[in-house]
Amino acid sequence: MGELFDSQNAVNRLALLAQPRLLSLLRLSSARHVYDPMPGLPGARFYADEGDVVLNEFKRVVQDYKSIERFLAEDKAMQFLVVPGLVPLVKAISLDVLGRKVLVTRKPAPRETDKGAVGHMPAFGMRLLLNVEPEQTTLTWECLWGVL
Repeated sequence: MGELFDSQNAVNRLALLAQPRLLSLLRLSSARHVYDPMPGLPGARFYADEGDVVLNEFKRVVQDYKSIERFLAEDKAMQFLVVPGLVPLVKAISLDVLGRKVLVTRKPAPRETDKGAVGHMPAFGMRLLLNVEPEQTTLTWECLWGVL
């Protein structure tokens, strides 16, 4: 990796860049979204006005890259990094939220096995991990949610 590459800045930028795309893909119409910023693990509970929501859905999408720097320009980041990371998560959330009243997302808690830079999507329970190794870079998207 080049000396000018800053993985923390890159992952923070990707999280900010991904948020509008996530909201446009998700299109919550019938369900209300509640974000809980307290870090949590699958099985955590959230007490919404409508009732007790168990945050038992956790999905991870892992993308491997030889050299991620070539995809960090805004036009390429959306096509090669953001959309491939978001689409499987949005599909899973969309199927789960059909016919439901509330979607609760919570910031996934850090784990001892985490490596690299960590970024969080503002106001949504999704985090990104960017692990830069000499031979390979791994971009991981994680989301924790529950529905009622």
